[in-house]
Amino acid sequence: MCERGGIQRAGSRPCINPRSLIYPCPVIDWVGYGWMAGEATGPSPFFADLTIEVPRGDVVAAAAFTGFSMGQWEHQPGTAAVFLREYGQYDASGKAQVVDASPDPANGVFAIHDCFFVRFRMTVQQGNAFARGLVFRLAADDTAMAATVPGLSTRDYRVTFGGKLSGKHRIMTLARGSRLPAETILNRASGEAARFFGVERREVAVTTVRGRRGGGRGRRGSTGPRLA
Repeated sequence: MCERGGIQRAGSRPCINPRSLIYPCPVIDWVGYGWMAGEATGPSPFFADLTIEVPRGDVVAAAAFTGFSMGQWEHQPGTAAVFLREYGQYDASGKAQVVDASPDPANGVFAIHDCFFVRFRMTVQQGNAFARGLVFRLAADDTAMAATVPGLSTRDYRVTFGGKLSGKHRIMTLARGSRLPAETILNRASGEAARFFGVERREVAVTTVRGRRGGGRGRRGSTGPRLA
């Protein structure tokens, strides 16, 4: 059952069938994807987040490394992980909610019903890593899907702590009709970083790097929700 307040913990994983690794997928009519990359030396890790807004519908989200190189720190090997950190969906009553997925490398593939965004995270310590997050939307039996959707707008952010670059966040939104709560997502991700480093949220700074408007095309779905 969905919790009130817009945030749901993913302990029960209501969108995943744990008894089957097969998800029925007759047609994929939209694919969103982006890159995560980072490097870190010493004991402090580096993280890269990727948020992708999705034309509303049922999706399969997946994250995977495309390359990495690990070193050693005090005779211990470096580490890297990539996973789905959270996603937005509508519950049975039609209310928009955010589902918090535990930061676990096992959470690399999710089947999500009635989704409108996903956020991936990659972490690396004492090494270099590159990863990709992908979202595949499954076609619905709806004649309105024949129209096309706009491309994606991309905006990059730097996350710093104590003046040092500690992470990055790329947010990809629909170029027209976007209703993604980007500021809310940025604040939530920055709060996670603050808790990890054991500092106050105000000590973590987020600044815009650049923005880019994409020109890709795809199949049209419903617009996103408004979150409280």
